[in-house]
Amino acid sequence: MIQHNFNPFRKSNRQAYSLFDEKSSHEITVEDELAILKPIPKYVWEDDYYEQLKLELKYYKVDIQVLSHSEWQNLLTTGMYDSSKNLLLSIFTTRSLTVKQVFDFIMMQCQMTCQFEHLKKQLKEKSYECITKDVHRTFKSSDYFQKEEVLQRLQDILVAYSNLDSEVSYGQGMNFIVAGLMYLDFNNDEAIFEILRTIIMDKEWRQLYINGTPGLFLLMAKFNFKFKKRMPELYQHFLKLGIEDMSMCASAFYLTLCMQHSPIQFSLVLLAMFFIEGDDIITKMILSMIKYFENYLLKLNDFQLIIEFIKRGLINNFYREIQKCRKQQRLVQVLLDIGLIKRKDKQHKQKIKKGLMKQLVDRPLAFGNDVYSYFFR
Repeated sequence: MIQHNFNPFRKSNRQAYSLFDEKSSHEITVEDELAILKPIPKYVWEDDYYEQLKLELKYYKVDIQVLSHSEWQNLLTTGMYDSSKNLLLSIFTTRSLTVKQVFDFIMMQCQMTCQFEHLKKQLKEKSYECITKDVHRTFKSSDYFQKEEVLQRLQDILVAYSNLDSEVSYGQGMNFIVAGLMYLDFNNDEAIFEILRTIIMDKEWRQLYINGTPGLFLLMAKFNFKFKKRMPELYQHFLKLGIEDMSMCASAFYLTLCMQHSPIQFSLVLLAMFFIEGDDIITKMILSMIKYFENYLLKLNDFQLIIEFIKRGLINNFYREIQKCRKQQRLVQVLLDIGLIKRKDKQHKQKIKKGLMKQLVDRPLAFGNDVYSYFFR
């Protein structure tokens, strides 16, 4: 077995929360904060979905393998997994992980610096006005974020990062990343600080928050280009309505890493995928979600309705639809349709084989990765 090592942070015996709930709605509505931050059921949904998913992948002739329940437990315990299996698809489709386990999976990829307690102390000569304002604007509909002790914790984490990084200091959107992780209520502010630090410094997310936000402009330029290329009809429809730049409804997905307007269970999965793949995964996921609702969006002729749906309703409704697809045993079909999984046709496969055969001299050749395009490649 091929192994990959993550150097796990540590095991935890804290209360586990289920990753997915069973409630689903087919209505296309814009969700408010209370609907997004609804209580997370405290159970693990145990079923045979792993076996079902394998059958779906086999039926659609998609040569991708995912981690089983036991392999997930081994990864979380030892940091080792079979690297021939697709980690992205595994984290996206798993039904056996709890929210706490996904949180721990993310922490495995963060180095503990032990600076939080020192950095959270406010400096007399520094202004934290922007942080204070945004702390009180964060999830205002939630009773949880009306508690003074919760707001103080949120401010402490943001202040700690501000003191660590004098150039960035604080950028709007960070508050929702931290608040989303705090809402899981694991009461581990040091770990949340390290996740934020890893995202911005180690994952090179600083360019989105420094003056002029050059990183955000670059990401949105790529997003607009891919959107136009992938959904030309919807692109033209948006142009007619005055939507010339998708940044007005998509930029927040990057600044908050999808933590502001998506179910907390799902946003944590997206964050884990970001830690695996980087910024490309956010772009691919949002484009695929828009693709899923393309026909619905083509019927909308109201500028404001489109903007509000993409900003506030897109991820939440996609999450619900994914749950419905699981039950109907057509998740793989949907992922193929919207481009999250790509499979090369037989004709293209034959061309690849012929081209590679011409290049063969003395070196061996494995055709596995050339036959199929794996998840998100």
